[in-house]
Amino acid sequence: MSSYNVFSFSLDDLCDDDDVRCKYPQMSKPGEIIYGHCHRDVALRRLQRASFLTCLKECMRTANCTNIGYRRNWKLCDINGEPNSQQNLFQEDGCQFSNISTWSKKLAGKCAAHKCEEGYKCIPNQTSVSCELAYCSGNPDVTNATSKETFGIFRELGYAMMYGCNKGHKIRGRPFAVCQRSGTWKILFICGEGAIVSHRKTTGQSSIWQCLNSPYYCNSDAGVDGIKDVYNIFHTAAETRPVWWVDLQRVYKIHKVVLTNAMNSNANRLKKLEVHIEKSTSQKDLCGTHDFIGSATEGEVIEVKCPTLLEGQKVIVTMINEEPNFFHLTEVEVYGG
Repeated sequence: MSSYNVFSFSLDDLCDDDDVRCKYPQMSKPGEIIYGHCHRDVALRRLQRASFLTCLKECMRTANCTNIGYRRNWKLCDINGEPNSQQNLFQEDGCQFSNISTWSKKLAGKCAAHKCEEGYKCIPNQTSVSCELAYCSGNPDVTNATSKETFGIFRELGYAMMYGCNKGHKIRGRPFAVCQRSGTWKILFICGEGAIVSHRKTTGQSSIWQCLNSPYYCNSDAGVDGIKDVYNIFHTAAETRPVWWVDLQRVYKIHKVVLTNAMNSNANRLKKLEVHIEKSTSQKDLCGTHDFIGSATEGEVIEVKCPTLLEGQKVIVTMINEEPNFFHLTEVEVYGG
């Protein structure tokens, strides 16, 4: 890898012919530029139709920017965060890398002495400066997927990153992760079945049945503890529509819910189930229902697949009875991503 140090006042090879301000910036000495190399997947923001000089200025005004990648033929500017030890420079014709610390802070103008928090950029006003949200914190949390972005992913507000599922994993949903205006990612897909996202999360149920003086453990958290045993079940009192739920602690894309029936002689109490996905107190969607032919059997595994990927934080399982009855399952596994 070779580097090229710019010692003249001119940046002719990086600026457009008619861009005088870019060619002759007001600084005593331009910084270091490495030609034909750039980083991938460390971009905080990506600016289109930007000059090299604008790229430098925006980096200085963006929290946590340490370097830039500039593709002159595309007028494409990557405002990059600090790469980790595995993220080395890639050889790429037409791309120039520059460490922002080698340039005069005067390029930042009024923002030179102002530092914004992660995710924000400094905005110079007539008499002061302010910070505004500019990019999402962290990369999208995706599993079994690889970015399809030509120059790697970036985290600019309002942009969607395209992904493809790794070999052997079927995509469900639309293959994008969107950096929302709120500064959080919205994942529109999962690859394969997704992962179990309910294990040992907070649970509750509509009523309590005390399994005193017995070998049974009957609390609501038995539904997500991973123990599939005859003596390990959640257990409600007798109701016509007893309910059990799990709070996933954040919003997930839910693909399916797998329920394991009680492993005892009372397993035949189960006749019909409904599974709802709740995103908020005002938004609850039906994932699916399951009607048993006759009654459920001991240890029967019931798979309820949502017709589409449903977003939600709480999964609610309801037993439908014609007359009051007890509701007990040994495990509930929510698959999503």
